[in-house]
Amino acid sequence: MADSIQQQLQQLVLLSDSVGTGGAGAGSGGVSTVEEAMEQLGPLIHSVYRTNKQKQFQKQVEVFAQRKDAEIMKLCGNYHQEFVQSVAQLLKVRQNTSELQEKVVGLNAELQKSGKTLYEKKAELVSLRREHKNIQDAVDTVRGCLEVVRMGAAFDEQVASKQYYSAIKTLSSLKELYVPQMRKYAFGRMLETSVPRMESKLQGAALSDMKDWLYGLKKTTRDIGRHLTTRMEKKQKMWAERDSSIKERYFVSSAVQFVLDEEFDHDDPVAVDMMPLYQCLHINEKLGRRAEFRRSFTEDRRDQLNLILASQIQFALAHLAPFEHMLHDVIGFFNVEQIILASAPEFRSKADVDTLWDAGIVKLSDIIARNIQQIREDTGVSEVLQQVLTTFTYVMEENAFDVRKLRELILAVFGA
Repeated sequence: MADSIQQQLQQLVLLSDSVGTGGAGAGSGGVSTVEEAMEQLGPLIHSVYRTNKQKQFQKQVEVFAQRKDAEIMKLCGNYHQEFVQSVAQLLKVRQNTSELQEKVVGLNAELQKSGKTLYEKKAELVSLRREHKNIQDAVDTVRGCLEVVRMGAAFDEQVASKQYYSAIKTLSSLKELYVPQMRKYAFGRMLETSVPRMESKLQGAALSDMKDWLYGLKKTTRDIGRHLTTRMEKKQKMWAERDSSIKERYFVSSAVQFVLDEEFDHDDPVAVDMMPLYQCLHINEKLGRRAEFRRSFTEDRRDQLNLILASQIQFALAHLAPFEHMLHDVIGFFNVEQIILASAPEFRSKADVDTLWDAGIVKLSDIIARNIQQIREDTGVSEVLQQVLTTFTYVMEENAFDVRKLRELILAVFGA
């Protein structure tokens, strides 16, 4: 009976082992096996109680449990060392993990600190670069200002030394290059406001030189007038000799006489340095003040002619030299006008020169008219004055001036 109970228990264990090993992978088959085991267990327990074999059954269960405990102990003994090693390794890994975590935390703290330092250095670098740029801009600006100051000093030196062409270039560079660049600075605005004063200074210096030239031209114009008068007197003498050799006297106009005598005009004219005038004209053109300079020059020349014709003249035979000098001055004056007209027609027009010439004839006529009685009373003065005015008329006619009013004056005064 005991063997029978033991056999039945072994079958149940085997069946339960098959259920345990089949487990989740057995699916519905595992459930049916458990049900079968439960179905077999019920009759077994009923049989034990019915036959009053509880002690044998308990004993068999204990024997069975002891055997299974022995199997478990044996199984645990086989894998215990590996389990202990695994646990030791796990603890070591855990310790290494803790250490690694601490290192990571420390590294993170260092990284945060380094990042903060880097950020501060980066911000400082940006600030330094901004300061460097500001300093560089300031240096460039100061250099520009120094260059402007240097050019301003050079301009003053050039004006003082009468290097006007260099001065106008310096002034143009200041206006075109530096004023636009530095207008945003107070120094640049001050420079911009000083440019008109510099222009006026340059214009004034050139104009002063030109007026000094006009004043100094008085001697040169008299030399020119004397030279042209002497040459005309030689021609008049030649004409007289030519006329005396002709038996039958024919009238030959002065224009024809000029053509006939061209081959004898080999003498060198008196040189006139026109550089101060051209220099002043160029500067005023560059400064955009040409019209202003043209008006000023016209007024100066008119005043200069009036001054020439305002000389005190005594029409006495011993005192006619001042009158001749005055005519020489007039001849030289208009000879210079002819040179300006030929070299700068856009500045000085023929109408301007003709207007001056007409005004000069009027004033000369007034001088003669005021002294007409004295001239007619002295035959010697009348003859000399007629010859002087005739020569003057020929000189001006040779230089392409309208002398009709002069001829009318001579005819009215001397009757020939």
